[in-house]
Amino acid sequence: MRILLGGVPFGRGNIGDEAILNCVVGIFKRNFPDVGLAVATADADSVARNFKVETLPAFGFDPAYTMRDFRRELKNFDMFVWAGGNGLSDYPHIGAELLENAQKLKLKTVIWQVGMSRELNPEFFQLHGRKLRMAELLGITRYWEHKLEQNIRRRLQACVSRCDLVVLRDQPSLIELHISGEFPAAFYGADSVILQQPAAGELLEKDPFGRRSVAICVAEKLSRRKFLEAVEFLRRMQNELNVRLVFIPMTDNDRLLMEPLAEALGKESGNYFCNFTEPGEIQNIVGACQLLISGRLQLTIMALNANVPGIGVANSSKIANCLNMFGLPVFNNQSSIDFDTLFAECKRWLAEEEFAQRAGEVRRKMLNRLTVSEGYLQELVRPKL
Repeated sequence: MRILLGGVPFGRGNIGDEAILNCVVGIFKRNFPDVGLAVATADADSVARNFKVETLPAFGFDPAYTMRDFRRELKNFDMFVWAGGNGLSDYPHIGAELLENAQKLKLKTVIWQVGMSRELNPEFFQLHGRKLRMAELLGITRYWEHKLEQNIRRRLQACVSRCDLVVLRDQPSLIELHISGEFPAAFYGADSVILQQPAAGELLEKDPFGRRSVAICVAEKLSRRKFLEAVEFLRRMQNELNVRLVFIPMTDNDRLLMEPLAEALGKESGNYFCNFTEPGEIQNIVGACQLLISGRLQLTIMALNANVPGIGVANSSKIANCLNMFGLPVFNNQSSIDFDTLFAECKRWLAEEEFAQRAGEVRRKMLNRLTVSEGYLQELVRPKL
């Protein structure tokens, strides 16, 4: 049997996506060591070298390759797996097209631990530019955008209901999926990244002043005013809570957003800017911190893997879906964040002594749901071996 893992923009410089790939490949190799496994990725050399699997282009994410190319390759496979991420809301049209083409060729199709936020990606499901101006002139903007959402939800209803196994990442994602229609066989497991292991050794340099470490990941651009407020907040964290800041970018864009923050604080502040790029290395670094403030879901999951409390700062509900399980706070809009309240939450969670025990209990439930999910996957794959 041959299985293709795809539906996520692997190999495009997002460490979180590579953590998903790392863990999903591990799940499939552990459960099905004799299966021919392939990955659709933009970084074929690295994936082939690290995982010893066949690679194909990143169908759906690379405009150089069409769905005709995808179907041509699919003829050599028995199963297509949408392998994680938040694509049911971030890029549902891409995932739907991949599923539809696989189903036309009679492949088994699986949705594996994919998430879905309350809001569909505004880049694709809100009007922009000329279309927006035209809709505003006609007074039909909301109607037009509603039709865009209706159409993709009808499409999801059709292709997702034809899948042989549908496992969502968490309960809120499953609830959101049901807004698109009835999916009686769908259930929720847990994000595959809960299995991410740290690289060996102590990668985070010891702080010469013995301060606790707070990890920071900024994923959305700050206005000039919010940038200045953020710098003041970070200085206050250092001065009043006596912490070292550990900046952890998960993408090149994150790095561009955080470098000015780190520079504004000055080298004399003794902060640490992470230059590691492998998922295991990032797991090691964030696991050595005492708190995380993050706009990236996969980094948040990695912190929780090490029982490090996280505070979310993001517009999307996907981080809230994760942190709510642990009783942790989320600031939903970076543009209107109250830094005094954020500071109070940081102070509170740095002093929290019982979090590790509670987090461990939540993680045990998540690991159990992932194990149950693997059982259903085995029932689907093993008869074909």
